[in-house]
Amino acid sequence: MRPISLEADLHLPRERGLSSGGRVQIRLEKESGVVGICGPSGAGKSTLIRILAGLLPRGTGVIRVDGVAWLDSDRGVDLAFEQRAVSCLPQGTGLFSHMTVRENLLFAHSLSERPDKGRGSLDWFSLSGIFPHWTGSRRRPLPERLLLLVERFGIGDLLEKGPGALSGGQTMKVALVRSFLKETRLYLLDEPLTGIDPEGRGRLTQEIAALLRERRAMALWVTHTPGELSPVADKMVALPLEEEAPGRIEEEGPPVGFDLPFEREMTEWRR
Repeated sequence: MRPISLEADLHLPRERGLSSGGRVQIRLEKESGVVGICGPSGAGKSTLIRILAGLLPRGTGVIRVDGVAWLDSDRGVDLAFEQRAVSCLPQGTGLFSHMTVRENLLFAHSLSERPDKGRGSLDWFSLSGIFPHWTGSRRRPLPERLLLLVERFGIGDLLEKGPGALSGGQTMKVALVRSFLKETRLYLLDEPLTGIDPEGRGRLTQEIAALLRERRAMALWVTHTPGELSPVADKMVALPLEEEAPGRIEEEGPPVGFDLPFEREMTEWRR
């Protein structure tokens, strides 16, 4: 299987209350692995993830994955989220409150089994026309592919609970299972360890990295604690705050102006 390539030259929009709005250039070609993205609050990390996924239509510039244009604002190209071969775990897990964990996961699994599953993601943003495809019931057995992920992420004891009965960390594990139901080669993970205890963070980090290796997939992983990715990330980059200093995320060579050693935590990010 050939490496996946991701090229982008984007102008991030300014969002209310944030200082983002600069230019980000990306050039990656990888068979698999993790690229960590960090930076101060308001630097544009979540904005970047949402634009790459097609969830924020106000981005301008170019995005190409394996040579296919997902976004080219000069040519009027802007593929919808459902048309991009990507799985995205944004901030906010979005579980359906009226469904148990089992039902939430069976519902997500039914999306991944649709005939057009290769074009989109099975995350919760695309709801139009999908309810008729779900035939789940409270006690319906889990398909093998889903069961393996449930066991892998250790949420078997949560299946009959509702989202309101889960802790923040448990909710995040369920969301991770749902995100990895989509077998694609590009995953966008926005702080996927939120609410997880320190011991669990280490185990989940290794588990996610192993899944990426098995699938020959790449993940862009947003984090506020760069050190947690040091065992698995191939590269760690930090988005700048200055609009006139474009950030570059490249596979070869240090990104100009914002390479971040794992051992150096920037305490001002937590202010």
